[in-house]
Amino acid sequence: MAEAILVPQVGQDLTEAKIVALHVKLGDKVKKGDLVAEVESEKASFEVEAFAEGTVIHLPYKLGDIATVLAPLLLLGEPGEAVADARDAAPAVVGPTAAMPVAPQSAPGDGILRSSPLARRLAARNGLDLRRFAGSGPKGAIIRRDIETRMAAPAFGTAALAFRGLKAGTGDPVVFIHGFGSDLSSWRPFLSHLTLANPMQGLDLPAHGASPPLDDADFESTVAHVAQALTEQGLDNVHLVGHSLGAAVAAAITLHGKPRVRSLTLIAPAGLGPRIDGDFIAGFLAAQSEAALSLWLGGLFHDRASLPQAMIRATLAARADGQLAAGQKRAAARLFEGSTQLFSIREALALYAGPCRVIVGIEDAIIPAAQATGLPGHVALHRLAGVGHLPQVEAAPLVGRLVMETVRAAG
Repeated sequence: MAEAILVPQVGQDLTEAKIVALHVKLGDKVKKGDLVAEVESEKASFEVEAFAEGTVIHLPYKLGDIATVLAPLLLLGEPGEAVADARDAAPAVVGPTAAMPVAPQSAPGDGILRSSPLARRLAARNGLDLRRFAGSGPKGAIIRRDIETRMAAPAFGTAALAFRGLKAGTGDPVVFIHGFGSDLSSWRPFLSHLTLANPMQGLDLPAHGASPPLDDADFESTVAHVAQALTEQGLDNVHLVGHSLGAAVAAAITLHGKPRVRSLTLIAPAGLGPRIDGDFIAGFLAAQSEAALSLWLGGLFHDRASLPQAMIRATLAARADGQLAAGQKRAAARLFEGSTQLFSIREALALYAGPCRVIVGIEDAIIPAAQATGLPGHVALHRLAGVGHLPQVEAAPLVGRLVMETVRAAG
């Protein structure tokens, strides 16, 4: 089935965008992350990045056309595949998600990598990947200062973690940290449930998404790398929102002092007790077919029928070269021993004094919700009935409201 790369929404309340550059033509093979087009509004131009792989089988617009926002910009499929009606194509997924699915629609801003021409030239000249930057320019654009700051920073581990601006704003940023097997793009559908004015960013944990694996990828070193990466991004004060392993990392970062964590929202957090479904971790990492992967990923949901096919396809595509899964297997060996978590965040929660919420699904089959007991009195606990390991998906409106309340409670 053909997948559509959509025309991004280039500003609030805008319904059209001009095609100012097309970097592909019919028959071209497109890889995930390739720059396929540039569009512009009255105020700015934006680059459109592919979040799926395939052959360009349909280009409904030509250079200079005025395109409709969220309409198909191009269709990807198999060579020779015909699409009778572009509206029948599924919107392309936003990225691989083993611990959180991607909704099959595109949220405003999906696929946009904003950067100035000078920043692009500097990055290319120095072999830097713009996808690893959080921009400090207008609407989160990557500008010259961002490139020069990274070039002046000391060497970081084996390589820098991938960052991406998810939404522009003002004030202290909200940084989202995904769970084991997922990546930062998995948060994009959830952002539609937030009306915060703060800028929002995501990062890929080591051996996830665009971040390289680390030789010392146990829990403590992972936390140290993430804390250092946040500091190197110039983030002195942050609100952290984490899911599963990412929630545990977020909590442990508070012990580092830098950056200053103004609020914590922990969704289905690891690290509150020893138990985890080790069979799920092993089965997920070993699965090589849609049939096998669908059986394991279904366990993330209370209602297994909620598992989207796009999530399965994206996960398989992300691990096609074997490197991603291999890195995650090495990380899992340092984080878990069978069905035992080899780390705890209870000390961090006891010492953290800022606004903090823990949100768990009562039907969580991966990390038992019963472990979220005996929390410090200042930590708010929300137990959601009929929800599994993905509260931010299965109860997105409620979780969105709780995240906003936590951030705003920090003042």
